[in-house]
Amino acid sequence: MQLSEHRPDSYHFIHSLSDRAIRIVDADWSESLLLTPDQGVRPWPVNHIEAIDEAALAPIFDYAPDVLLLATGRRMCMPDWSLQRQLLQRSIGVEAMSLDAAARTYNILAGENRRVMAALIWEPEI
Repeated sequence: MQLSEHRPDSYHFIHSLSDRAIRIVDADWSESLLLTPDQGVRPWPVNHIEAIDEAALAPIFDYAPDVLLLATGRRMCMPDWSLQRQLLQRSIGVEAMSLDAAARTYNILAGENRRVMAALIWEPEI
């Protein structure tokens, strides 16, 4: 699914999604990622929502986005209340959604110069 033909120079954006990869600007990624408009992409060692622990949250807390888009894979799963509470205690809003919905929402918020972070949980094709 192509998300953007527009190629902004001012921020990192999600160009497209497929069963094999997430294309961010001109690079394909097939692993879970953290993505911000200003700092770009970094691998994230989480393969399922239940694998999110303190170590996985550390880079999110360090960046301190206004909103975290938590892409829980091909289908949306609600995060545990304790995870939501940890984020809200640090004034980080969290929205859980499917990977494709998170990609579209991220591009919109990044294009509006919002302080957004996408936590993209990648599910390899079976």
